Amino acid sequence: MQNQNTNITHLGRWIDLYQEPLYRYAFFRLGSRSDAEDVLQDAFLKVASSTTTIRNPKAYLFAAVASGCIDVMRRRTKSPLPIDTKMALSSPTTSEVPLEAEEEFCRINKLLSQLSEQQSEVIRLHIHAQMKFTEIAEVLSVPVSTIKSRWASGIERLKQLYIN
Repeated sequence: MQNQNTNITHLGRWIDLYQEPLYRYAFFRLGSRSDAEDVLQDAFLKVASSTTTIRNPKAYLFAAVASGCIDVMRRRTKSPLPIDTKMALSSPTTSEVPLEAEEEFCRINKLLSQLSEQQSEVIRLHIHAQMKFTEIAEVLSVPVSTIKSRWASGIERLKQLYIN
């Protein structure tokens, strides 16, 4: 119970520190404001209900959000719809999210979909979540050298795609 109280005590500060990059990461991963908000809420609830002391809240929260995004995407694939239909059904009205954000999501998602999932995940975490390679390595539980390699090969592949 003591660990849970400690986590709850720090939760407000962690929300202030990490909510924006977590949301940006989830939104650009899912393309839906409401899904991104739901995933964030679930991640913060997970922190509040955790009975273990969270030593690295940033890594813990990003891992929880990444896992939540994967769960949402799995649910989506159970009833596959064309991406345009999904975007129309799940996207908020244009007054809630600027059209530029939706267009940017589509462009980025199209490019990243041409990379391996491992490469695109590293690029998303580094760019959208503004995480350092060491933080990404901790979230994904892989060596930093692997993260750097995935980043470099992913960026190189994006350059090749862009040139051609």
